[in-house]
This record gives sequence, structure tokens and C-alpha cells, in this order.
Amino acid sequence: MLSVRGLEARYGSVQALRGVDFDVAEGEIVALVGGNGAGKSTTLCCISGLLAPSAGSLTFEGRDLQGIPAHDRVRLGLSHCPEGRRVFARMTVAENLQIGAITRADKAAIASDLDQIEAIFPVLAQRRTQAAGTLSGGEQQMLAIGRALMSRPRLLLLDEPSLGLAPLIVQALFAVIADLRRRGTTVLLVEQNARAALGLCDRAVVLERGTVIVTGRGSDLLHDPALHAAYFGGS
Repeated sequence: MLSVRGLEARYGSVQALRGVDFDVAEGEIVALVGGNGAGKSTTLCCISGLLAPSAGSLTFEGRDLQGIPAHDRVRLGLSHCPEGRRVFARMTVAENLQIGAITRADKAAIASDLDQIEAIFPVLAQRRTQAAGTLSGGEQQMLAIGRALMSRPRLLLLDEPSLGLAPLIVQALFAVIADLRRRGTTVLLVEQNARAALGLCDRAVVLERGTVIVTGRGSDLLHDPALHAAYFGGS
């Protein structure tokens, strides 16, 4: 579904990505893990079109993404749920969700999808007319994911969904991510909570200083002694 080859990216004189290669197959959850500054969020921004790579190629369902702006990538089936939620604080929950469908014109299907999102996240139905800025952190994260899903993505890019949330909320969100895959959405997940990410994903790509250092099945990497020492604080 997604092929990333030789991806490089820069912020001015700082090179953030150095020849990143990986694939995402349809129906998978693939996790990008690594420490701060590893290049995880930069990779997602390159895929979604928010940042132009300095080298390399991105292919989505056989189509070269070079030169395709971010809003057209949404139409192709790529949706990016960014780090920090970035909900529209003064708008209602319902308005935020409707913005997620801004590239669509199928009103009946949009209404049906709103019902499905509220079934996945019942709290959003309860808060439908409430300003998004008044929601809790966990509720805002649910809203951000729901908004991303309103574009009907084939590949959902999730950036740090657990950031700043209580463990019980994180557990509930990861259960939702697993359910999204069962519903047919492929997921590329960026997550600093390496243990949780590796326990959830089918495959993982470990980044360090903008370079892929290892890839493999999530369950295998979860028990890798070197990764434990680097990311779990133990041997």
C-alpha cells in the first residue's frame, strides 16, 4: 500500500531523515518507534504532504506522491492525525468532525460516518454541541482521531495518540486502534510508548537519528534485549 524509499528530509541545515526505507501493507498496523528527535513525526509529515522531502520517493497504492499537495493526498485516502490533537477549540465537537469530511460531497455517507464515529467514541455523541476546547485531553484525542476518520482514509497516520494521557485512557485508545484495523483501516502509528506500540502492531520500524536501525514483527521486537535496554529502561 505504502512504499517509502530513500526518504530524506531537512529543516534548514539540520538533516532529520537519512535514507529511510519501509513498507506498509494493506490491513497492517505498522509502528514507528524511537526516541525524541528520531524522525518519526517528520516521516509522517513527509507522507501526508506537510513537509517536502529533500530526497527519496513515496508511493501510495502504486501512485507517486511527489508534487501532490496535502489536501489531494487526503482525497487519495491518506489522513494524518497530528501530535498534540490540534482540535479547533472554539468550534463544537460536531463541527470539528464535519471539517474532517471537507474533501467529500456525499452528504448521506457523511451523516452515516458521523453516526459510526459516535458509536466508536460514545463520549463524542454526548459532547456533540460542546466546544472542543472544553474537552479533556483524552476526549480531544478521540475527537482528533474521529475527525481524521471522517475523510474515510485507507491509511491513517497517527502521531503520538497516547501523549499526556492517563494509562486507562491510553489502553482504551489502543483498543480503538486495533478495532479500526479490524474495520479495514490500515494504520501507521508513531508512538513513544514503545512497549504499547510493539504490543499492538504487526510490524515495527525503529528509527534513531533519522535512520532505520531495525525492522521486524512487533512481538519479536518487544522481547529484543537491545530494544529493552534502549527504550524500556531495562535489560
